[in-house]
Amino acid sequence: MDVLNRRILILAAVVALGSSTCRLSQRNHSEEGAAVPGKTIEQVLSEHTDQWMAVPGVVGTAIGQSKGKPCILILTASNTEQVRRRIPPSVGGYPVLIEDTGEIHALDRPKK
Repeated sequence: MDVLNRRILILAAVVALGSSTCRLSQRNHSEEGAAVPGKTIEQVLSEHTDQWMAVPGVVGTAIGQSKGKPCILILTASNTEQVRRRIPPSVGGYPVLIEDTGEIHALDRPKK
């Protein structure tokens, strides 16, 4: 085997080893709860908002922060057991937090 073929073979082995290590690292992070999201938090929120708004007591959804990282907020009129049972602790790799805000009403806008 000449020097060029040997270098190509070594380079291919290094690339293969590096990509498998990267996949292993991502899988380990996912298993530990630090998931690598496949979608933006905006996409995840948009996909699930209608479902969450159908839960009695839920008055809104938002994007917030928890421990310096983005999270999904579920705003509730009251944080009941029924709400907690129907809202998962995380979706799409993002934590979901339930925040009791009370009822939310739109303000009347003055007529012009």
